[in-house]
Amino acid sequence: MRKSRKRPPRRPSRKPADKPRNHPQSRPSPPVRRAPTTWVIAILTGNGLCKTTGLAFQPVRPMEGPMRQGLFALIVGLAALFAVAPPALAQQDQAEFERIVNSLDFRRGAIKLDNGLATIDLPDAFRYLGPADAQTMLTKLWGNPPGAGQGTLGMILPTDPSPFSPEGWAVIVYYNPAGYVSDEDAADLDAEQLMKDMQAATAEGNKERAAQGYEEVHLLGWAREPRYDAVAKKIHWGKRLTFGTATDETLNYEIRVLGRRGYLELNVVAPMSALPNIDQTSDKILAMVHFDQGNTYAEFNPDVDETAAYGIAGLIAGGLLTKAGFFKGLIALLIASKKLVAIGVVAFGAGIYAAIRRFFGRRGTPPNA
Repeated sequence: MRKSRKRPPRRPSRKPADKPRNHPQSRPSPPVRRAPTTWVIAILTGNGLCKTTGLAFQPVRPMEGPMRQGLFALIVGLAALFAVAPPALAQQDQAEFERIVNSLDFRRGAIKLDNGLATIDLPDAFRYLGPADAQTMLTKLWGNPPGAGQGTLGMILPTDPSPFSPEGWAVIVYYNPAGYVSDEDAADLDAEQLMKDMQAATAEGNKERAAQGYEEVHLLGWAREPRYDAVAKKIHWGKRLTFGTATDETLNYEIRVLGRRGYLELNVVAPMSALPNIDQTSDKILAMVHFDQGNTYAEFNPDVDETAAYGIAGLIAGGLLTKAGFFKGLIALLIASKKLVAIGVVAFGAGIYAAIRRFFGRRGTPPNA
């Protein structure tokens, strides 16, 4: 009778050391646009095609931002190895991608946000994803870690370009209950000086980041200077950023809609190449979002409503001008840029043709009144 051989005991896994609680990267990473590695391989080998929706994959390329070039080269090498993989692997990836896309509820028309404070009136060329679908887009289709987009009120997407193309973009919506933001300083806003102050604060904060082994952030200047609509109480601006030794620029485009007890944050997730398209549609985005009656800026009551600790300049700076708020402000600077991240692996360069517009059209249904 043969004796069963005992398996050698497993080696205990080494648990990575915990990061300091106040460490800048112990905070949730901003949403980006990446793809799961298996899908990247399928795309690189040219095997990707969504038959139902007509979503055609195109060869991937590095996007703007701090992409890890060495890791990207490794994935390209792996893709070459998988070029002779069985067709079943590619078909499985296609089916999973198609299943996830088909599960999303692209809504149109008037959208009442879940917090009950505001409404989005979508023009025909835009669609909306609710909070759960927005997180699915961020995590399962754009490759962010679980939890990305937590707290979002949803996502606004144009039908053209599609969110899966290299020039695709989307707007992630949040609400910040920071209080009533006074706009008394808006008329005196000096964009040039504000940028210099933010650049100095960013450079100072980079010393701490470098000391702890993290990439530096370089604030190059305005992509678009701040523009404030004193009547509509809305402001938008764009910043140009690079990370570490990367030379590709990252776009950070933000919109704020002021309300009675806080403001809506509309963070545009976009590559730098999408800036001209965003310029053409920014007025539409600004016009479609508004606070409902009872929550508007004009209805502020100083006797009962709280006031934010900053004005328009502080809103734009995002806390960078205070030492205590540097890292929090840094996250505000970086929020929702799909091209910028220290954890980026490879961008999802899938092209989507006219069929995606038909797909959006047939799936979008007006919400119930």
